[in-house]
Amino acid sequence: MNSVVNFLENAIDIHVHVGPDYIPRYGDSVKLAAEASSHGMRAIVIKQHLASTVASAHLANEAVEGVTVFGGISLNEPTGAFNPRTVLATVKSGGKMIWLPTVDAEFAIKKAQSGHWIRHYVDGSAFGHERHGLNILTSTGKLKDEVREILSICKAYDVVLGSGHIGPDECLALAEESKSVGYDKFEITHPNAWLEDFSIDRLEKLAKIGATLSLSFGVCSTHTGRQDIDEIITIIKTVGARHCCLITDYGQVINPSPVEGYRVFCQLLSNAGISEQEISVMTKENPSRLLSL
Repeated sequence: MNSVVNFLENAIDIHVHVGPDYIPRYGDSVKLAAEASSHGMRAIVIKQHLASTVASAHLANEAVEGVTVFGGISLNEPTGAFNPRTVLATVKSGGKMIWLPTVDAEFAIKKAQSGHWIRHYVDGSAFGHERHGLNILTSTGKLKDEVREILSICKAYDVVLGSGHIGPDECLALAEESKSVGYDKFEITHPNAWLEDFSIDRLEKLAKIGATLSLSFGVCSTHTGRQDIDEIITIIKTVGARHCCLITDYGQVINPSPVEGYRVFCQLLSNAGISEQEISVMTKENPSRLLSL
């Protein structure tokens, strides 16, 4: 264990929830940027489930020096679902990350109905309205044409396409399509949130195809499944740090600040034997590559 390592210096967290939002959040983009800058971080990516964060990122970049804030959009029903125009509008205005459906994903809705802790987010975002459950595949198991177009846009504009809360079969199909078209910025969003579906074998296969796995510290938090960090360590040791990013998925009011969450995440991994070099790969090199920094 090396307690004097500054894990946050030049680190990049590509998944931080930002306010104002439909539920309370830890801070707005300026507050998040100021804290990240004060700890020497290089960049953060801010996220919401039901709205674009591009404007909030721009405001933070104008207000705070020393860190870069990137925005994007989650393709849920309120933001247009699988609408290529929504994606084009986002990337043309500076968005760097497109997440596939999260709270409106068919996979997440089914998980919520089964009692998974994700129901807190899924149920709380419907506001009493019916949802249809978004799946990137047709009834015959093929990628929908509009999803192929979204992938093409992400490749053309050099932005990250995140899996959001879609299921493992969907992820595998999109990973294979990404590889076939030469796109290397497909990110599997916190698969450790549902290891009962994203098994180690499946994660190894996704990584081998070329997808990057973002491992969430938020899943270890008290309001979720309280995952044992040893499960995250197993993923890193099995799949390899070169295929992973570390994310906090923080921004909830019941959690500490995202920068403190990131520091603790790295320290706990270090204490458990993950090397400083491996942590650097997952917090600096891989996020930099995804964001083309």
